[in-house]
Amino acid sequence: MATNYADFKYRKEALQLKNTIQSLREYQSQVDLSKLEKSIYISIDRLTVIFDSENQSLRRIFRELRKSLDNIIQEFSIQENLKEDYFTLYKTINEDSINLIFFQLSDYGGYQVIRLDFNPNSLKEFEGLQVWRQIMNYARLNRLEIRLSRLDLAFDIFNRPEIVFLQHIKGGVSHKIFYGRGGNIESKYWGASGSNVQVRLYDKNIEVLSHKRTDKLNIESKPFWWRLEFQLRTKAINEETISEISKRLENFSFFSLSSVPDDSKAFAYIFLHAPALLPELFPYLKPNTIRVKKTRLRKHLKAFDSNSFSLELQDALKKQTPRLNNELKQLIGEFIELTSKGEDIL
Repeated sequence: MATNYADFKYRKEALQLKNTIQSLREYQSQVDLSKLEKSIYISIDRLTVIFDSENQSLRRIFRELRKSLDNIIQEFSIQENLKEDYFTLYKTINEDSINLIFFQLSDYGGYQVIRLDFNPNSLKEFEGLQVWRQIMNYARLNRLEIRLSRLDLAFDIFNRPEIVFLQHIKGGVSHKIFYGRGGNIESKYWGASGSNVQVRLYDKNIEVLSHKRTDKLNIESKPFWWRLEFQLRTKAINEETISEISKRLENFSFFSLSSVPDDSKAFAYIFLHAPALLPELFPYLKPNTIRVKKTRLRKHLKAFDSNSFSLELQDALKKQTPRLNNELKQLIGEFIELTSKGEDIL
């Protein structure tokens, strides 16, 4: 037992020292999954807040806001480019700059607004919440209109390496897959980048390693860390946000081809893994025929799917909603109406 622990410790240190994807893959290949706990943790990963005013100069307010930060940022720093109408609040950790809040005076729908973009998890990690509260106090004192234009909800999925095979079969949704140098899938995208809702699945370990943040890795208990992220923009942020996400989760699953007839398996495989290639790989099928086959296949796959993982995601969302709601209220709830008919958005 002692030998195993020593070897385990050695491998962890080797990963941290080498800081390479190859080291991570080698370690993962020797992990006993049966001894690891599977879990799902949901967090608000990004917020974009808009400051607006009908009767005040937002350029003046933008510059005054920048000056006011000098008195409260303390151990933080500011990288500014006021000529280009933006500046960034950041913190230096081990000679690396960690961006915390991005401020920009920008055009939005033909008129000027002040846009603030930040990751609540980073603010907590680097003790920047007090600065954020001061910024929101400034907005309230200046009677600015405050609203959300983007909210990212992240599902961190631990010790489920099969997540790489997660599929989404709803019609009319674009699908892209990106591979790493070793041929492994590193990310999947569903939905266009400019749409109201885009879903992204990616290997969080790879992202952490690329940013040289091995201190965030917990490979002893969570060697597999993937993130399913819902990027919601203005029209998708409302009192139905959580219920809408829950409905979208119903379309995600590990769909099996075992129930598909043999003469349709090739078509079904391409449909699940590279749907854009269907016209090229089945040139003898007319576009309308492909559409009909896809519709029938969706119904067939859903009919034979247990949907257990989707239900697991939905259950995690339901249980963690109260915490998410409290976190959002701490950030902006005092300034933005978050209820409709007595129910919370989150």
